[in-house]
Amino acid sequence: MADRRPEEQEMSRAKRPRTGDLDPKANPYLAHHYEVDNTYGNGFSSKANGSTTGLDHFIRHRTTAKQAHEAEDGPNNPFNNAPLSQQYFNILKTRRDLPVHKQR
Repeated sequence: MADRRPEEQEMSRAKRPRTGDLDPKANPYLAHHYEVDNTYGNGFSSKANGSTTGLDHFIRHRTTAKQAHEAEDGPNNPFNNAPLSQQYFNILKTRRDLPVHKQR
């Protein structure tokens, strides 16, 4: 069986890059594990572009069901501040009637 690897060194198989010296906070896949550096004393944070969302006052691992309920009731989507549709509220009402929602 013939060897299909290229003979040229720069065309060799890719190797996994070393990650030992990289800051994990710079990794976008791990960013949710670290506290936001731009929070104010009251726990509110601001985005780099100055926009805020309905979730800015949430502190990781310290949220309550009441806060989630208020964020769901919106008038705006808490993630992007887009207005919520009537269809969203219809689905929300149906979901809140489910038994599992009461265990929140």
